Amino acid sequence: MEKFFYPGSIAVFGVSDTPSNLARIIVENLVRFGFRGDIHPVGVSGGVVAGRRVLRNIEEVRDVPELAVMLIPARYVPGTLEACGRKGIRRVILESGGFGELSDDRASLENEVCSIAGRYGMKLIGPNCFGVVNVEAGVVLPFFIINQAYVKQGSASLISQSGGVFYDTCMFCSVENVGLRKLVSIGNKLMTDENDILEYVLLDPGTVVAGLYLESFSDGRRFMGLAASTEKPVVVLKANRSEASGEIAKFHTTALAGDDDVADAAMRQAGVVRVTNFLEMVDCFKIFSLPVLEGRRLALISRSGGHGVICADAAHRYGFEFAKFSEGFMQTVMEKKLKVIAATNPLDIGDVYDLDEYGTILDAALAEEGVDGVVFVVTYSSESDGTKIREFIRHAARVTPECGKPVALCVVTNRGEWFAIKDAADFPVFTDVDQALKTLSWSYEHHLGRVKRRSASGKAGAVQSFPGIGRKTEDRRFMEPEECFSLLSRYGLPVAGHHVAKDREEALAAAARLGYPVALKTGDGSVLHKSETAGVFTGIGGPEGLARALDAISAHRYLVQKMAPAGYEIIIGGRLDREFGPVIVCGLGGIYVEVVADRSIRVAPVDDAAAAEMIGQLKGHAILKGARGKTPADIAALKDVIVKVSHLLMENPGVVNLDINPVIVHEEGRGCTIVDVKMEIAEMIDN
Repeated sequence: MEKFFYPGSIAVFGVSDTPSNLARIIVENLVRFGFRGDIHPVGVSGGVVAGRRVLRNIEEVRDVPELAVMLIPARYVPGTLEACGRKGIRRVILESGGFGELSDDRASLENEVCSIAGRYGMKLIGPNCFGVVNVEAGVVLPFFIINQAYVKQGSASLISQSGGVFYDTCMFCSVENVGLRKLVSIGNKLMTDENDILEYVLLDPGTVVAGLYLESFSDGRRFMGLAASTEKPVVVLKANRSEASGEIAKFHTTALAGDDDVADAAMRQAGVVRVTNFLEMVDCFKIFSLPVLEGRRLALISRSGGHGVICADAAHRYGFEFAKFSEGFMQTVMEKKLKVIAATNPLDIGDVYDLDEYGTILDAALAEEGVDGVVFVVTYSSESDGTKIREFIRHAARVTPECGKPVALCVVTNRGEWFAIKDAADFPVFTDVDQALKTLSWSYEHHLGRVKRRSASGKAGAVQSFPGIGRKTEDRRFMEPEECFSLLSRYGLPVAGHHVAKDREEALAAAARLGYPVALKTGDGSVLHKSETAGVFTGIGGPEGLARALDAISAHRYLVQKMAPAGYEIIIGGRLDREFGPVIVCGLGGIYVEVVADRSIRVAPVDDAAAAEMIGQLKGHAILKGARGKTPADIAALKDVIVKVSHLLMENPGVVNLDINPVIVHEEGRGCTIVDVKMEIAEMIDN
């Protein structure tokens, strides 16, 4: 990846000196940002662009360029790529469109590109992309005009599947005074995907936070592994939030764990900050330019009582605590106030009229052992206070990194003053208090995840690779009940005593052997929802009752089961997600499972600690613990079931859907019983 960001020389294909030519903009951007290496414009028409002669072919270049950038019609790409390969060029950014994003019939063109690149050992980014920006080295390769004022060098790196989001990041970050490190537009991800770039930027010493805009995950498990392995925050704006494909009604698990539900759970599992819009992405860049928040206790300081109340509400909403100030701090503050407003937390400093004292108050708050971070809200008149507020911002920029605590500074002023505030210092400024508190909550969650990953280092439960990522499934079939129960039993799962009988006599004999009471169910694997087809009879106390049930049920085979003791009904399910592989679902079970929709999701496999977290996240967790005087459920046995099912899913790639509903969880110390299961399997094939 290094030569994509730090090439010694660059050849740009598709350049002409006509005003409408887009490739010429790439050359002009490189010159504008002071790229120190050689720039070789290449185009069939010749001419001069940015003071450089446009060469008619790559053979006219004496040396071998370390990077080629192509913006030419798609039909000419294979020939140009072949010429680059012969020349010895091994890094190519293909910005041209007209490939798979245009129509499905372009697959042969994409295959030809991959074949040529593979033959010459080339690495390729794109196609259909804006390329790379690395301001530090003057490598600015988009084919839209970028002014040096647009892109400020900083510590936030961006990987974008969209060229439009890539462009907007440049623009919006310049407005918000956010410095950028490395930006990559990956387009169609033909040969280089988000994981390849993420792995590089996470190792980049200058990158403090990595942001991604994605419409799909190329390999979700690899992404999770990268995100979980770093101390740096990873922020994702994930679009294309569609429901899971397939016939949802067949499996509760599919309805409970749609595509976006799985992606959301996977990102939380890996410690990723998921944002919902573009503004939140940039806010993350801002907050992670500050020290990470390592505790819940905040000092809330404002120049207005109303802002203090709003601040307090937001702090409560995001789970923060109000720091308790020491007597020394309160004395320092009271010396500055006119003593017409009480000193509390939130602290109203509306009666501190000397704005030079704001820095002193901030210093005192940061020095408090009981303060983990500060929210400081300032409203002011630009005509009288602008100079002093800008100095206060510069003061905050100096002391914040020294004390190692974040200061979320919220400033509201008039139009003329707005950009003067942003330019006062390399320091993030927020407009809305809620916005600032929300970003601080992301900072604190990142800290908690970092601590958790450190303590879990080397333990079981890490995301493992899986052979089914990116592969299709075909020849699906539903397993017969006996096959399902047999597979569960091989993993030590507590299956109820049962027998599949082919006729009445065998069913009656099985019931006598198992011991009454029993349940009778259809033994046909194709019947998925037995209760909806009169395919279930429970609590059968003797042969006469069983005979009546056999007369009433319509089935080719019969499943006779020993009745399990009463308990709490839980669903344990799993499915094969196309981006993350096997996922496991735990929720309140029974016939209303989709109505209640109380569930937690994890990417498999999970360990005992993760299983405990899954159970703890359920809204019905209090019921399992023994609400209203009831005996607690055997949560330890339930955890064991979750862990074993997760390993079953990992070790049997052909299982694409699984519902164990219900798992009956008995009283504490009495285990669990699995009484019903349906499973769909398929053969996996390469795309």
